[in-house]
Amino acid sequence: MAQSDPPTLKGQGVTGKTHWHTLVGATLQGLLEPVGIEVRVEVPVTSTPPRADLILIRRRQEQWTQAQRSLLSDGLWDLEADHILAELKITESLNEDALAWLSMYDTLFLNSMDLQRRQLQSVLISAITPRPGFIERYSFRPVGPDGVYESKPLWGGTIRLILLNELTDNAGNAPLKCFASRPDERRKAFQTIKQNGLFRISVAFCQNVVGLWRLLMQGSLHDPELEGVTPEQMALLGREWFDFLVDTMPENELSAIPKLEHLLVQGRQEGRQEGRQEGRQEGRQEEAAAMLLKQMRRKFGPMPDRVTEKVRSTRLELLETWSENILFANSVDEVFAS
Repeated sequence: MAQSDPPTLKGQGVTGKTHWHTLVGATLQGLLEPVGIEVRVEVPVTSTPPRADLILIRRRQEQWTQAQRSLLSDGLWDLEADHILAELKITESLNEDALAWLSMYDTLFLNSMDLQRRQLQSVLISAITPRPGFIERYSFRPVGPDGVYESKPLWGGTIRLILLNELTDNAGNAPLKCFASRPDERRKAFQTIKQNGLFRISVAFCQNVVGLWRLLMQGSLHDPELEGVTPEQMALLGREWFDFLVDTMPENELSAIPKLEHLLVQGRQEGRQEGRQEGRQEGRQEEAAAMLLKQMRRKFGPMPDRVTEKVRSTRLELLETWSENILFANSVDEVFAS
């Protein structure tokens, strides 16, 4: 595997506003489309639609299956509607305008698609915890799991509200919680995805999540490097990291991930010693150490010889822990924290 630095956004024409709904949509596409759930990121709410931060989630079958529901977050999996229209508020605060716009989108989409009311449920998904009093002022009430609320506005209909910072740490919530505003909630979400084997769902989902992890490793949704980032650039950042993940993962786990035969062949051609478990383990350790050192240099600057030696002489399992720590570490000591 090549030892060059992972790709960055610099020099790739990243400018302008970040359309967060496209990043959320791309992540959910990789997660949900393999099980027959369509995710669209440009939703025509009228014949000449305004641009809105909307994604559309709808099933392709007549009924939601248990496999599909297991991959949806709290606040989504229990809905019976065929179409779920979600407005994303990632870096913007919640206010009365957000509720009014979502109600308008709901009505326009219902009419333009000629749907019955039972076929559509509109949802507001917020990365930022609303200001004190917002929940009470607009008559939201908890409905079941933590972080899920509903309100019946005076102009009719029902609005469901999902607060990413409040969702529990179960596997179904993790893909959306990767976009939570609180760094500790994002970190737990990335760990949940890894621990529950969600990378096995599809290569696209794995690349998008790893790319998102790379983008957010500094811990801020407002980082200037995120300005204008697209789903394609997010996936590009994740591709090299994904190749690294594939090359360091035990082969018995790789067999559960779809469409990886070409990557396995490529990994073997680039130096993996066939038939010698000890040699393969050593190769994975060297690659993990090299990747971790690159990221530490990118984040903290040149590394002292003692740090370099410590990383290179550490066993693979601990290197994986340190690679997770670097996501939100503010110093080299925090990387090495247990």
